[in-house]
Amino acid sequence: MISLRNNEISLIVNPLRGGGILKFDWRGEAIFWPARDDDCDPLGLANFVLVPFSNRIANGQFSFDGTSVNIPPNHPPASSIHAIHGHGWTEAWEVIAQSNDMLHLRYQHIADSWPWDYVAEQQIALTADGYIHGVSLTNASQSNMPAGLGLHPYFPRAGARLHTVFGGVWDVTEDGLPTDWFVCTGSYDLSADHPVDTVFTGRKSALEFEWPSHRLTMTPNADLPETHIYAPEGEDYFCVEPVSHMTDAINRGGLKILAPGESWSTQVAFSVTPKVSVPK
Repeated sequence: MISLRNNEISLIVNPLRGGGILKFDWRGEAIFWPARDDDCDPLGLANFVLVPFSNRIANGQFSFDGTSVNIPPNHPPASSIHAIHGHGWTEAWEVIAQSNDMLHLRYQHIADSWPWDYVAEQQIALTADGYIHGVSLTNASQSNMPAGLGLHPYFPRAGARLHTVFGGVWDVTEDGLPTDWFVCTGSYDLSADHPVDTVFTGRKSALEFEWPSHRLTMTPNADLPETHIYAPEGEDYFCVEPVSHMTDAINRGGLKILAPGESWSTQVAFSVTPKVSVPK
């Protein structure tokens, strides 16, 4: 495990566990829901990278440029018969460089059921009030490759409010595949009793969270326009995932196409501020 630290921020990363973040604290306050030490499942991480696609590919099947692709389920039962979240979250990452407040990781994928070679990198850098999480993807194969990126952070649910306004939301099947899109006005209520696991579209601003003691601003690049919210029933956490595309976009249109040798870089900035009490 690798620890990054400055006056305000503490970040712990495990390169061997999906290159995932185990802990993100501000002034000793848990900003991410901490990783479960007794759970080696990648879903027990505090944050991980989604590469080279996010969420589900229906039945793990799609066609691209005349090639039929069939990806076996990679995390049952969470994905049922679908491929989910790509490769990076379940693989070890190589440490390229590190310092007290910076970490550079790399993962190289050799073509298999996903028939393209690619290289993914993470650039994690602490700031005075949070950190910046950069992700890049390079097509290392000899043909065009469909590509998607995103992050999958977990947050403490107790006392949380999400103030960001969205423009629409996808209705989904029981196993998470989109069916119909609906206009959505206002923000999503994290305190609602019913579970949610779907993509919200038309994000109007940065993602703004509030807890009793602090606020978090999560600012994704413009090429991560969709927001997957996962708030399971009966759990103490929720996920708000900035991603580049809707669920199963590879079968519906919407993934970026990288030419041979082409790279794509994006980032998400996390900034924490104290919640100031207003005198009565």
